[in-house]
Amino acid sequence: MKQRYLSILTMAIVLLLAGCDIHRSDNGDLDGLWQMTTEENLTTGEVSDGRDAKVTWGIQGAFVELRAYDAPVVFAKFEHTDNSLVLRDICFSGRHDSDWGDKPVEDPADLHVYGIYRLEEYFKVMELDSNVMRLESANVRLTFRKY
Repeated sequence: MKQRYLSILTMAIVLLLAGCDIHRSDNGDLDGLWQMTTEENLTTGEVSDGRDAKVTWGIQGAFVELRAYDAPVVFAKFEHTDNSLVLRDICFSGRHDSDWGDKPVEDPADLHVYGIYRLEEYFKVMELDSNVMRLESANVRLTFRKY
């Protein structure tokens, strides 16, 4: 009788493990939660503290979640190579909407708080390791620290 229960338990564990689908990303040091520490305007030279607006970028898989104090949550798809990061298909999160639908961002001004100035933003990766990320677009240089 014990043998039968042991066999059933073993079979259940095997079936549960076979049903798990583990996805791993190839993003390396890019994955994780990043806090923006500075945003430098490349035209004026003005430097602002990203910690004041509590700007964070959460990166995992093929998506980035952008958050800031007193601003809507935004999601974007991204493509990353050794020296570039491209954000596209940027949407407001519909998670807390009564319509339950993500809505595309139509005005780039809605993204300025996150350091983004175009609806499809291209960044050069200036530095990326397990602690620091530094990105540069045509408009800004962003510096992040990993949480």
